[in-house]
Amino acid sequence: MPRRGDARLIAVVLGAALLLTGCTSKTAAAEPVPTPTHLDLGTWDEEASGNGLVLLDAASARATMLAAVRDAGTATMTGTYTNGAGRTLAMVVHGSSEQTVAEFTVDGATTSVVMSEGQAYVRPSATAAAEGLDAGVYSCVSEDDAALTQWSSLLHPLQTLAEYTGDASTLGAPRDDAVDLVMGADGTLGALRVQTQGPALPISLTRADAAGTLQLEFSGWGDEIDVPDLGSPAGC
Repeated sequence: MPRRGDARLIAVVLGAALLLTGCTSKTAAAEPVPTPTHLDLGTWDEEASGNGLVLLDAASARATMLAAVRDAGTATMTGTYTNGAGRTLAMVVHGSSEQTVAEFTVDGATTSVVMSEGQAYVRPSATAAAEGLDAGVYSCVSEDDAALTQWSSLLHPLQTLAEYTGDASTLGAPRDDAVDLVMGADGTLGALRVQTQGPALPISLTRADAAGTLQLEFSGWGDEIDVPDLGSPAGC
């Protein structure tokens, strides 16, 4: 008979497998669960050792993280992107699948984006104002408007994380209640730091290549999003 700690471990591994793959046929043969070689399973205990993320391979850990982000609903994402020429875009995004309030700042000029109740609004800065949009004024835009789509991968933390962690290759050594999900085949493109206690939610993301460096931090999971006063948006 398995020990109580072993039973909890089996439940965690099977629970993660169901979360990632969905229901399977009752007649399908069960795939054997691979044994992690970097852990002493005889001493692993769910209550003391966390959410079991470190037991998974990189692809499964990424899927578990994305599921946790989806379940959390809303989140705050702050950070910067610096291109190879040294120009920096700063961002503050409060987002969910239904609402987003975001600010993108370049050279001190800020463009604001709001998505609420199925409608998108953009308030461009003077330097970013596109044809048909007035600077400093919210305007209704369609989902395929370039004024909106240029920010598409940054308008919701779930979208951003899905976009920039697709090449996750391995997990680092856990420490301080978190573990690094390493990016790139050779592990040199960056890392996503993820909680190993409670839901497997991300803490920070760093990516760097020849094009530039992306640095993001995540917080405010489940917090309500405050939609600003839009005034009388143009073009609605």
